[in-house]
Amino acid sequence: MCTNTTVYNRPLPSLRNIGRELEYTTSAVSERIAVTGARGLVGKVLTKYLKEQGHYVIEINRTPEKDSGDGVSEQRTAEATDYNAVKEAFRGADAVIHLAAVPDPIKRGDHVVHNVNAQSGYNALHAAGGLGIKRFVFASSINAHGLAYSQGKIEFTSFPLDETIPPCPSDPYALSKALVETQCASFARIYPDMRIVSLRCTELSLLKELEPREEEEDARWLWSWVNPSAAARAFLLAITAGDFVGHEIFYIVAPVTDRKEPTMELIQKWWPGVPIKGDMSGTKGFFDCSKAHKMLGWVHVEQE
Repeated sequence: MCTNTTVYNRPLPSLRNIGRELEYTTSAVSERIAVTGARGLVGKVLTKYLKEQGHYVIEINRTPEKDSGDGVSEQRTAEATDYNAVKEAFRGADAVIHLAAVPDPIKRGDHVVHNVNAQSGYNALHAAGGLGIKRFVFASSINAHGLAYSQGKIEFTSFPLDETIPPCPSDPYALSKALVETQCASFARIYPDMRIVSLRCTELSLLKELEPREEEEDARWLWSWVNPSAAARAFLLAITAGDFVGHEIFYIVAPVTDRKEPTMELIQKWWPGVPIKGDMSGTKGFFDCSKAHKMLGWVHVEQE
């Protein structure tokens, strides 16, 4: 069995409050960061944040976009399934954040969702590794576990979920995300000096602006959300924080659910047979993000 080994060269500074976390983030050396899918929902939030933090952003989209003329970014065009175009778009970058993907399986055929996402992930990893780019961040999803779009039985071994629990995808979107995570682990073995990070984010939203979901749909998302600013910080920290190589997966989710009911009531109604192996009191969320705190210094402090 292949195992994932993380090499630590120095400890991550202990971060006890948001002020110190932001200080650590913004003190990083300016980087040239290539972002695929820069025009998407997450991409717009992320590219704005990266530039605010003093980084130069290579914004990559599948169709041409006019340069903003802001002096801290440029536009490049590449279809994510076109390997040669992706490689050219990455030239000159210090790091890559790969967002480009079919975002859900609702309006596209299953084979399209899976094939586009799996191929674009491989292309991005292969191009970055071949160009000698040492830091790569993949926008995975909590749905890599097999949640919102599941076409089969959703299974959990325990709550809260952490990165040691293997995914059980049964739909094309979840399968594509889990497959690219496997690709990430593979390329970390091919290029052992690379840092490759998979961030399992949930739906980006301010809690007060989160659109109501049907009860069953909300349960499939495990009542999760993440503030856009918190998610953007996580992507940058995945590039700059700590000093490790190899492939690592992190959950990036708010620490509380989007519901007022106690979490244990939700569990008793929807997942009564799942063992509880952590603190699920109050409205605590279903995802253990302590690994992101320990290794990246990331804490979701935004209340809205």
